[in-house]
Amino acid sequence: MTAVQMILQGKVLPAAAAMKNGIIDAVAKGDVVDEAAAFALSKPPNPISKRPVAHADRFYAASGALDQALLMAHNQAPTMVAPASIIACLKAACSTMSFAEGLKVEASEFTKLVFSVQSAALRHLFFAERAAQKVPGVNAKPMPIKKIGILGAGLMGGGIAMCFAQKGVPVILKDAKQEWLDAGMKKISGLWAGQAKKGRMTEDKYKQLMALVTPTLNYEDFKDVDMVIEAVPEIMDLKKQVFLDMEKHMRPDAMICTNTSGLDINEIAGVLKDPTRVMGCHFFSPANVMQLLENIQTKHSSELTLSTGMAMGKLIGKKTVMVGNCDGFVGNRMLAPYAGEAKMLWEEGATIEQIDAAAQKFGMAMGPMALGDLVGQELFWKQRKAAGDMAKQTKTYYGPYEVVDFICEQGRFGTKTPDPSIKADGRGLFIHRGRTKEVDPEVLAKMDEVRKAKGVEPRAVSDEEIIERLFFSMINEGMKILEEGFVAKSSDVDIVYLFGYGFTAAKGGPMFFAENYVGFPKILERLKVYNAAAKERFTKNKHYLPVDYFEPSKLLELVAAAQKQGVKAPPGRTLIDVVLKEHRGKSSSPGPFSKL
Repeated sequence: MTAVQMILQGKVLPAAAAMKNGIIDAVAKGDVVDEAAAFALSKPPNPISKRPVAHADRFYAASGALDQALLMAHNQAPTMVAPASIIACLKAACSTMSFAEGLKVEASEFTKLVFSVQSAALRHLFFAERAAQKVPGVNAKPMPIKKIGILGAGLMGGGIAMCFAQKGVPVILKDAKQEWLDAGMKKISGLWAGQAKKGRMTEDKYKQLMALVTPTLNYEDFKDVDMVIEAVPEIMDLKKQVFLDMEKHMRPDAMICTNTSGLDINEIAGVLKDPTRVMGCHFFSPANVMQLLENIQTKHSSELTLSTGMAMGKLIGKKTVMVGNCDGFVGNRMLAPYAGEAKMLWEEGATIEQIDAAAQKFGMAMGPMALGDLVGQELFWKQRKAAGDMAKQTKTYYGPYEVVDFICEQGRFGTKTPDPSIKADGRGLFIHRGRTKEVDPEVLAKMDEVRKAKGVEPRAVSDEEIIERLFFSMINEGMKILEEGFVAKSSDVDIVYLFGYGFTAAKGGPMFFAENYVGFPKILERLKVYNAAAKERFTKNKHYLPVDYFEPSKLLELVAAAQKQGVKAPPGRTLIDVVLKEHRGKSSSPGPFSKL
């Protein structure tokens, strides 16, 4: 690794690697202060200002390697401004400037960055990540987790099992059929074997990890676990049944968690004799890779259950956020209008490629259309079907659904599917071939058919309109979640979207972005415009359904008014939370944080 790469990436290096790369002169084996003092006394003075940059004139300055490094950094993180300042400082160091002149360049670039809104965004996220661990009203000492049970050996269950085994926690992995269990163990073994093959772990470590995962077909093997995380398919009756089955064989003090992305956990927990031991754990797929964990408290969950759930997330290295039990929780509830508007924009005339490109240029890791194929089109298709008549579903409306219905009915779910009995064939909205993809021509033909049936004449759509409709609807839904008390603070929403949905850190998360990059008065103004257009569309065309995600939330209106009046939040707080505290005191909202 070169010095340029180290500086641009900002990664933490172990002491041995730092010494190998020439960053430090020695690694202390005993007392670090004594050895450092002895080392300093043994060497003659050699100030940095007197040390030339080796071969700078022949390599960095002359060859344009720094410009190439900047281009690479931009490709990896196009929304970040710091790389350009870093390269400017390195160019100064490699030039004929004096040391003092170089320091002036560094001071200028540092000042520019430290007072930028992007710097504020990154600092906001730094503290938000730590604040998420502190859940209001949850102070009980957590129960230790020495052994874990996982119910369901599919993609999600297997990934969760890996998380615990990698932290040295023994895992009992159960499924209903031997072939499902074998497939799950094979997947786990393959992933760890792949790491061993690449030199990321030793053969002994691989064997140790595999020994920590015990497959079983019997509920009796859950008799001495401290917690079970259920990861069976998203079918309410199935989840209720397995909860009853588990209860018969588990210790009465052991926790039971359901990994669900949107089912009512109050209803699931209600089948047990003691529902206080239940909470939701929404892992993100693949669970062994994705950093976010949404912990969901039910109306039954005890303080001990919630405390242990947060400690569990920390144990396995997840960025854990406590949320309330509402439809879609925080992440997927905010994703619904974002995904729905993406499809609506497509139907109105924007291309799939344009929509995804606009979202990625904004800073998202992936566009909304490609995201549907990645998580599995089947997931939302089944949820929508289970919801019943779409004409009655204004809160769970996922936008024009005819094309997604078409591909799912053809068995085309994208690149993967949560259901282990279904094999994704790499076709969804896109045809995927390894790392490349192209929009499926049959999908485009189907959209043309849908437009004709609805009497829609495609129009040109600007990137600005795409960004506003995607993100302002998402932000508005986030404000409603805060207003209803289903999440404690605005920074928790930002952490959910940073670590779970690929929202760019440069913009600080959707709530920080709204407050500091755009401003709530503008968002409110544009929401009113799009809300009027959506109502007109519903009124004039019988093929459309009403939506509520452009209807401005009361909290958003209050924050917009405060921002317009010049109200400032004190250091370390957001204006949203300042207004929210006053608003919640007068609220009758149903969420667990509504009375904070």
